[in-house]
Amino acid sequence: MDTAQRNIDFHRLVRDAPLINHICFDACSKTVKIIYSSTVPLSHTTLDCKRVDTEKSEDRIYCIQVQYPDFPLILQFFGDTCPLLKGTTVDFVVTASQNAEIEEVIRKALDVKLRHVEAFTGLVNGTSFLLRNIEAESFTYSFDESQKYEFQTLNTESMYPYLLINIRTGVSVVLVDGPNKFQRLGGSSIGGASFLGLSELITGVNDIEEMMDRALKGSPEEFDIFIRDIYGDRAANFNMDPHLLAASFGRVTRAQTIRRAGEFDDQSKNNAILSLLRMVLYNVSQIAFMLSEMSNVKRVFFNGFLVRNRPIVMKTLSFACNYWSGGKLKACFLRHENYTTGLGAFLEGCPNADMYWKEYCSGSTALGRFVPVEPLETGFKTQTFALKCARFKAAPFCLLVDKDGKPDAIDFNTDDEARDFWIQILDNTIAKLTELAIASQSGCPDQEDVISRAKDFESDFVKTMDTIKEHHVAYGNSNARNLLEVREQILQEKGFDDIYVQKKHEENLSAVAELPIVLASIDKLKEAGDEKAVVEYVSRCLLAGNVFDWGAKEVVKLMSSEKGLSFQSAINHVENRPWLFDGFESYYQKHKEYKSVLIFVDNSGYDYILGVIPFARELLRNGAKVIICANTLPALNDLTYREMIELAPELKKADADLAKFIDTEQIMFVQSGQESPCLDARRVHEDLNTVVQKYETDLVIIEGMGRALHTNFNVQFKCDTLKAAVIKTQWLADRLKGKMFSVVFKHEHGTK
Repeated sequence: MDTAQRNIDFHRLVRDAPLINHICFDACSKTVKIIYSSTVPLSHTTLDCKRVDTEKSEDRIYCIQVQYPDFPLILQFFGDTCPLLKGTTVDFVVTASQNAEIEEVIRKALDVKLRHVEAFTGLVNGTSFLLRNIEAESFTYSFDESQKYEFQTLNTESMYPYLLINIRTGVSVVLVDGPNKFQRLGGSSIGGASFLGLSELITGVNDIEEMMDRALKGSPEEFDIFIRDIYGDRAANFNMDPHLLAASFGRVTRAQTIRRAGEFDDQSKNNAILSLLRMVLYNVSQIAFMLSEMSNVKRVFFNGFLVRNRPIVMKTLSFACNYWSGGKLKACFLRHENYTTGLGAFLEGCPNADMYWKEYCSGSTALGRFVPVEPLETGFKTQTFALKCARFKAAPFCLLVDKDGKPDAIDFNTDDEARDFWIQILDNTIAKLTELAIASQSGCPDQEDVISRAKDFESDFVKTMDTIKEHHVAYGNSNARNLLEVREQILQEKGFDDIYVQKKHEENLSAVAELPIVLASIDKLKEAGDEKAVVEYVSRCLLAGNVFDWGAKEVVKLMSSEKGLSFQSAINHVENRPWLFDGFESYYQKHKEYKSVLIFVDNSGYDYILGVIPFARELLRNGAKVIICANTLPALNDLTYREMIELAPELKKADADLAKFIDTEQIMFVQSGQESPCLDARRVHEDLNTVVQKYETDLVIIEGMGRALHTNFNVQFKCDTLKAAVIKTQWLADRLKGKMFSVVFKHEHGTK
């Protein structure tokens, strides 16, 4: 049956097909993993509401998995629609015995040469790549009834060494000491194939998914012997749990009444499959623990076709590791372990493999076998995983204390109330954002296309929210930061790179015009000789500027009202001291001691120009070096690095002191590497760390609700910090036991 007869929308499955420039195939026993890359040209929304092409582009990697019956169809599609592949050399992972036949099919369909990559090399490189780049890639799974996922984000400093337990046909244990440094420590012949073969031999079941479903319904009581069966009440004398497994299938030798294989009813088949699964996984776990002890390794990752985020497998491995190690060793898993080998093989030929790659959620299906993957049509099912290259190297912020710690103040995975509130907020804003997207490109000649893309954004984001409502761990950690970033990604995917660009420009012009007036007020206070009054006033400016936020519902009402929201009225909204979190006295006592200050800015317009700049000007006048850091890419009305650079000449025109500070580089501008209204300091642009280390930063200022409250509120830094924001949602005010427009001015001493 050809593709036309099956009516498969391959263009939806295979992204950027005409632009695909490299591809890799990982042929497994029942599926083929296809990893391919493309370089996608980027467009830009202009101030006159048009969409124009730029000279910039973005590298993307897509990973898809298809079943063997569907492989010829998708291969034909690649051959017909990917002209850049013809005549190139593509990667092929050497694993299965049927490789020769598949290789020939690929050569003919694509007109390419094949380069062989060893499976172990791909496995290790792919695993390390995912751990280094992807947030919440690693997770543990509870072995109680809670089925709890605990996600972890690792970095190159903390991820090594680790053990990789690959449960495929057999079991292989690999010690990974660092990039491209690994060795096979051992393994076992009792692995995935043993489980499949014995299950089929004993029960007649030959499908792994049916086996797993049956295992969930099974009980080990029919076939296995437990400690209590041997020692009875005396088990406690040996300090042993009476419910522990003593002998897999031991009951078969003890009772004549046990059915034999040909006599099994459905429940006995379920019980036998569960007992077999436990036998194999307990054996694997014991090997993993012993080799981890011998190697002095504290982190062990399990992967392979038997794992694949199957709850029954992860629960059993987690319990067994905990038991054998006496609670010292946790079984770890990977969200995307299905693609480790193919991805690692692909990266050998990828020129940007050492750059920072982010999960591209708008191009990925959700995590997990419990999350249904929407089929393109009956009989054709696939899963996809997408990444995009940031084209810079990222690392944990050098002044973080815990470089693997979560930045989020609230974990939606465990806080149902918070998750429900945020999802409702985002649901309520979808229609408005769709209108803004259309308005931002109202100057485009093809308005039907603009409206169509905006409606696609609305539809895709609704589907994403529905998935998270049903399965909150679908994309790993669930928190305000990730939800907002996914929304921005979907907007960008639909060609809306910056829907607030015109509003930001208007506010920047207005704020620059008002800046001399604000600075004159500060200078007048300074002339009066009351230094504390000056510092408090610029602090109130910093807070007042933060009131201007198009992401806050109550503020949008004020800004959209007939009178609008002036900077002076924003200052009036800043409550009098004492503030909800009032670290002003602590900050004032030390403010002249700081020699190098880093400021993470929030919103464009009044927030940056009338809030941050006057505050920074006083630090500069005290002789401090000031480094201002903005987002690399747009998010809501947040200031971007590009906009910050463009505004520098306007700041120089507004004030002689600012002109001097900019010209002498006493004030510097850097990018964070972020594209979210929040701040995840575990992954920042390498340039930021270089500047901070060079100038020995001794104060970090984080301003805004997203960066200082939703994230980093409880994060510790090595140097002093000032976290400043005005609370602009009633829900968060209630959580922090404050009220609308309560002030957070949190000055904390560093750990150094």
